[in-house]
Amino acid sequence: MTTTSLRRLTSADLYGFRLVSDPQFAPDSSRVASVVTTIEQDKNDYRSSIYVTTADGADTRRLTRADAKDSQPRWSPDGKHLAFLSNRADKPQIWLIRADGGEAWQASELSEGVSSFAWSPDGQSFVVLSMAVEGEAKPDDDKDKSDVRHITRARYRFDGVGYFDDKRQHLWLVPAFGGAARQLTNADVSDAEPTWSPNGHDIAFISNRTDGRELNAASEVWSVVATGTEERCLLGGDSANFHTPSWSPDGSQLAVLGNWHAGAWGAYDTHVWLLSAAGGEPTNLTAGFGLSIDDSTNSDIFAGSDVRPVWTPDGQSILVLVGDAGAVNVHAVSIASGDVSRVTGGQRRISALTISGDGTRIAYVAATATNPGDIFVADLDGGNEHQLTHLNRDFLSGFALTEPEEFRVPSLSDGAEIHAWVLKPPGFDPTRKFPLILQIHGGPHTMYGHAFMHEFHAMAAAGYVVVFPNPRGSTGYGEDFARCTQAAWGEKDMPDVMAAVDWVIAQGYVDEHRLGVTGGSYGGFMTNWIIGHTDRFRAAVTQRCLSNLHSFYGTSDIGFGFGEYQFDGNAWEQHERYMRLSPITYVQNMKTPLLIIQQEEDYRTPMEQAEQLFISLKKLGREVEFVRFPGEGHNLSRTGQPKHRVERLDFMLNWFDKHL
Repeated sequence: MTTTSLRRLTSADLYGFRLVSDPQFAPDSSRVASVVTTIEQDKNDYRSSIYVTTADGADTRRLTRADAKDSQPRWSPDGKHLAFLSNRADKPQIWLIRADGGEAWQASELSEGVSSFAWSPDGQSFVVLSMAVEGEAKPDDDKDKSDVRHITRARYRFDGVGYFDDKRQHLWLVPAFGGAARQLTNADVSDAEPTWSPNGHDIAFISNRTDGRELNAASEVWSVVATGTEERCLLGGDSANFHTPSWSPDGSQLAVLGNWHAGAWGAYDTHVWLLSAAGGEPTNLTAGFGLSIDDSTNSDIFAGSDVRPVWTPDGQSILVLVGDAGAVNVHAVSIASGDVSRVTGGQRRISALTISGDGTRIAYVAATATNPGDIFVADLDGGNEHQLTHLNRDFLSGFALTEPEEFRVPSLSDGAEIHAWVLKPPGFDPTRKFPLILQIHGGPHTMYGHAFMHEFHAMAAAGYVVVFPNPRGSTGYGEDFARCTQAAWGEKDMPDVMAAVDWVIAQGYVDEHRLGVTGGSYGGFMTNWIIGHTDRFRAAVTQRCLSNLHSFYGTSDIGFGFGEYQFDGNAWEQHERYMRLSPITYVQNMKTPLLIIQQEEDYRTPMEQAEQLFISLKKLGREVEFVRFPGEGHNLSRTGQPKHRVERLDFMLNWFDKHL
């Protein structure tokens, strides 16, 4: 049992965490570069630096020290330099630093900055992604430009990005050591994920050049000749849903991840496909595997990495990440047979992967429910694993943290097995009766699992039993499980989450009269749905929620595509279904005291969803309060301003403390 003499985690302890991401083996396999992010209270912002660790873990040094966000470290092919993105000169640009240290210098000067980049095989240039336009006037030259937006396209803004203002992200070539940048692509849509062929002749990338691109969600594989502008579609169509292209070592093939269900947003399994460099029909290597090739795990103490399929140097296997019942591990896919074998194991989440230049070792970031993540190195078969970093060991050693306990329970509707976890308060006394908070994840096609959740630990530290299930709709349990909620939100999944609540109550340590429920996005929808269909909960907090699916269709940045898949048609053809599945339809039944938390710049689940719920409950005379966060998008709880993240969690805890 965890000792109670240790301090209990609070919302403000957010500032103590350090996050590691994007490990990159040096070409000579001797070192691993990575990004370490800190959460700065005095700046109300994040700072990140590049670190280099020897592959045996004996030595770690900080390579960059600017008061900035340095990210995406990439070794030059000869290993003499590291390139990285930094906002130290306002918009993110590519900077270079010698691998042995020294002063960094700026390598790109694009007017709209750079979002990602890759070295050319000869080490002389970069392919970059930027919203810059060749020949465009610099911002300082546009002081008289109107601030009125004239919108002609259905896709005109995106959560976390903002309004496009007719700008699109394109490929550029930037010389690494001086010279003029050159724009490579110039279509009326954004491009993404460029990667060089081994011989440097072609660059594969992701785009949507279909005729219906304004309204569909297609994601195609294209290539462009690096010395010119000749473009070819290698794999495409209105239903194409492919991403993260990765060249084979000999350049004859590409591995891509995806499926033929554009717009389904995770409902169908992601597979590994082999595609000839000349294009043509792809081969699905993992058609019979039964799990999705992805990581859709929820965590609020996490920094993302660029994760692509990783080829072994002999070209015989592809390494990928697979989510399986709350765990994410490295798996190897055989090119010859399509067999999938697990490389790493354990109840953890692996979220980044790189292979050594000699192909004998892999490095990855692994997290657990009590550790936000560290870098590990292992042999190619997963053996001889050793830990390179211990970023949060000293910080977390002062806290009383409990381990979540897994359980499985039959759904109340049809007996389907539902996987869930319960997190008990530190110093748990089984003879006491505790209040319970049910947490419901977003998506719906994501999963809870073996990853660190600051929010859950803070709630447990405040004396709550926290229950977090993976109901139908979740990933990690096969395609049928994920697709079960299609056109049945609330109806198929509420019995699953309530089964988890009932199971914990039956263990005897929960006061069934002190139940709370919360969730964000789809979890906010479920929170609203539940309190419209039962009075069992004494308090609820709905976050970045959905209340009216009909209005969501036209106001969300993804509503008209996502909605048509999730509810089997558009809002006017399926009007009855959209309204039957909308929590606002049952607002008269909502008697549970409700706190609504919403962000002003959330374009995924727009403010109007929260506003109509708030006003309706006010008109009904119900107990409801509304908290609005300015300057924040959909991902406040994960990447928002640190001050707002702490305030949000405090609002939630205060609400539950008041009512439970």
